[in-house]
Amino acid sequence: MGKNWDWSYNHGKQRRLEAEILAQKAGTSVSAPPLHSKDGTMQSQFEKGWHSVTPVEIQRAIIPPPNIGEALRQNKRLRDLLRI
Repeated sequence: MGKNWDWSYNHGKQRRLEAEILAQKAGTSVSAPPLHSKDGTMQSQFEKGWHSVTPVEIQRAIIPPPNIGEALRQNKRLRDLLRI
């Protein structure tokens, strides 16, 4: 794949995650992928990226996992268990 193909694929993933976050906030669902390019190959790569997003990636985008450093600062028992 060329660099433009990779960019379109990655841009499709990124735009899907952004759309999922906005849909979650608005209480709606995500529709079909938007038009990214009039070039069929670039649009195809964009759509492949759009559809490659997993439910786990969507969940992590909507609710990011907690930062372990912050958890360690707030939890003395965890620091003691890890001997930090």
